[in-house]
Amino acid sequence: MRSFEIRIVLVRTLYERNIGATSRSMSNMGASKLILLSPQCELTYESQKAAATGQTGLQNRTVYQSWAEFLQKEPESIKIAFTARDGRGRQVRDIEEILSDIKNHSPQLRHQSEVPYTIHLIFGPEDWGLSAEDLEVTNFCACLPTYGENSSLNLAQATLLAMYSLRKEWGGERTPLDGHQEVRSPQGVDGIDPDKTLKTWLMEMGFDLSKKRINVYTVLRRMLLQNTPTKKELIILETVLQQSIRKLREYNEFRKTKN
Repeated sequence: MRSFEIRIVLVRTLYERNIGATSRSMSNMGASKLILLSPQCELTYESQKAAATGQTGLQNRTVYQSWAEFLQKEPESIKIAFTARDGRGRQVRDIEEILSDIKNHSPQLRHQSEVPYTIHLIFGPEDWGLSAEDLEVTNFCACLPTYGENSSLNLAQATLLAMYSLRKEWGGERTPLDGHQEVRSPQGVDGIDPDKTLKTWLMEMGFDLSKKRINVYTVLRRMLLQNTPTKKELIILETVLQQSIRKLREYNEFRKTKN
């Protein structure tokens, strides 16, 4: 799949705090291009406060006064408009369904190129949303599913959910969690093979590992190794098992001499 660039388009936005909060959500989802189409508010310190640690989109915003100017200056793209209203001519579908169809059938995204393809996610004003005229310039009309009596989402929250849906369907490089420790797979630690050591330990204990589906080895392996332990944890496990193996072998040799 060809790489892509997310651009958020806010049309005739009424409240600057929603623009700032959208900038913050963009920083969460790896988008930096914020486009304001005929904004109906001034941007002051209030929008900067709402952006908090996600100022990039707000500071690098592009403002257009009309769709004509937008279409003239923006690159070729797939344009997805979001609405909470259904009706004749809108052909609204869930965003997940639209993203899946685009991914599987769009020639633009299947074409190999080093240049990322642009995806415009378009959101209307807080009062009535996008008009029929706005939708004429878009390729798809999407909704974000809701499950309560209120189907209208806050603008900034809607942009965040839309970008999350896109990332979930199309992927991207996930941000590491704070304090995340780099871990290695069991085979990635030099000199340590926990699979082999675990098998040896169980066989020395006298367990039968010939059953192919479920046996004591498969159960213990899943319990001990399924969470991808750190290098230190693997070393401790290896030390315990190896010492147990030595003790078991000594005991087994002692039993042989007694018999």
